[in-house]
Amino acid sequence: MPLILRGVIEAGTGEAAAFMRVDWVRRAVAETVGFDPYPGTLNVSLVDGDMLERWRRIRRDHAIVVMPPPGETCGVRLVPVLVSTDVPAAVIVPDVTRYGAHVLEIVAAVHLRTRLWLRDHDLLTLTWEGKL
Repeated sequence: MPLILRGVIEAGTGEAAAFMRVDWVRRAVAETVGFDPYPGTLNVSLVDGDMLERWRRIRRDHAIVVMPPPGETCGVRLVPVLVSTDVPAAVIVPDVTRYGAHVLEIVAAVHLRTRLWLRDHDLLTLTWEGKL
């Protein structure tokens, strides 16, 4: 049975666009989850402690770890998800981040705000197809 995570859209720092343009990061996302990522992320703040606990377990036990190539210092973890039940995406967790554990950075092949008509403070559902 899929696991649902719900969160609220929030503004980011704008730093993800540059990170998502790094060649090895783009290749790693494409090879790991099957799409060339849009250069940016959508930030989702989990709505309650239960959601946060679910996310911590998924991240700890099921994230795909991508090591940086030689000479680079920031690896990532990826967790494939569906956004709004039908848009393939992934939560990307850089080794170095300014966000707390409750904020998920979502990458997809499309600009999610435009595709789904999202604004800050909108509620968003993510579906993870694994088992805890």
